[in-house]
Amino acid sequence: VSYASHSKAVNASGQEVGVMHACGHDIHTTTMIGVAHAMATLRDRWHGTLMLIGQPSEETIDGAKAMMADHLYDHFGTPDYAIALHDSALRAAGTVSISAGPALASATSIDVTIRGISGHGAIPQLAKDPIVMAAEFIMQLQTIVSRQEDPSNPTVLTVGDIHGGTRRNIIPTDVKMELTTRSYSEEAREIVLEGIRRTAKGVAVANGLPDNLVPIVTVLEDESAPLLYNDLQLSARAKALLIKSLGADNVFDQEPAMPSEDFGVFGMDRKIPLFMFWLNAMDPAKLAAAQAEGKTLAGPHNSHFEPSPEPTLRTGVIAMTSLAIGLLQPAQKLAKPWSGSCNRTLRKASGAQGIWLRAEEVSGDEATARSWLTSSRGIFSGHSAE
Repeated sequence: VSYASHSKAVNASGQEVGVMHACGHDIHTTTMIGVAHAMATLRDRWHGTLMLIGQPSEETIDGAKAMMADHLYDHFGTPDYAIALHDSALRAAGTVSISAGPALASATSIDVTIRGISGHGAIPQLAKDPIVMAAEFIMQLQTIVSRQEDPSNPTVLTVGDIHGGTRRNIIPTDVKMELTTRSYSEEAREIVLEGIRRTAKGVAVANGLPDNLVPIVTVLEDESAPLLYNDLQLSARAKALLIKSLGADNVFDQEPAMPSEDFGVFGMDRKIPLFMFWLNAMDPAKLAAAQAEGKTLAGPHNSHFEPSPEPTLRTGVIAMTSLAIGLLQPAQKLAKPWSGSCNRTLRKASGAQGIWLRAEEVSGDEATARSWLTSSRGIFSGHSAE
């Protein structure tokens, strides 16, 4: 594609890797710039305060926590509502998708170290093999979701990373694993965490390990995110505004999904109503062709992710601008909103409403964004006047 990245960088392991906006954060940032331009152009159609916020580290789900730890609301005021968007590869560009209630699962990151007693690979009886124990542990983990969780309460547990050993003929001292679990309730989350601890200890006991070598299970709270719950009343209002600005045929209902997002942190345990929607980004013809063949197009975090820029950006700006203006009306005594989404918007309490727009992983080609905005100045005139 014309906008393909050819950049290279060195990762934390010292490897040279390709670099791209594989989750579409360039879309989010450019959309934020477009909404800022639109809201400034249409200043006579809304009442309140607009704040644009660039949030880092969404991919590591610690950026929102860092901003809250830095007293974000103390500096800029506490919003009454928060609204966000994120790009999606499930439907054609020019449309949006919404979920009311649970939208994205909570995420919990866990590190597990299976410890053993090292030895020669040819004399295993004199060692305690952590690789074998790790294999037992991983297989037993599968029953936590299938046999300990309520089947009606969706839960995911994945071992995404495992490292152990240095040579083929050496039984190592330990094996390290990185796990992630996703759920829609605190109860389901605790069942998984307790199951991981219990399973790890059980494997150690079954293999005759002494107490000082039981596995180490560490929950990484800094790399965890809460459930993203779309407030029902706010979702209904947002859906009506989106239908009005985009047309009913371009607004879809979306089932809840198990990926996670740190936007929920800004809701402070549902003290602030949140709403996040999906900005669909795929070329309609390519999507239709793939569906006809029973295939799916590459989505975020895939090197072949290919969003269609112009209709995606246009729809994102129109959608977010219409929501911001619709919520920033002095006659409607709403509390304060905020929106964004990898764009967030916010509105202040006091009578005057205010909006905060957040873009995640702020970066990108500003020249391209400004060029697009210059060529698209007329697109807002028929929208966002609610």
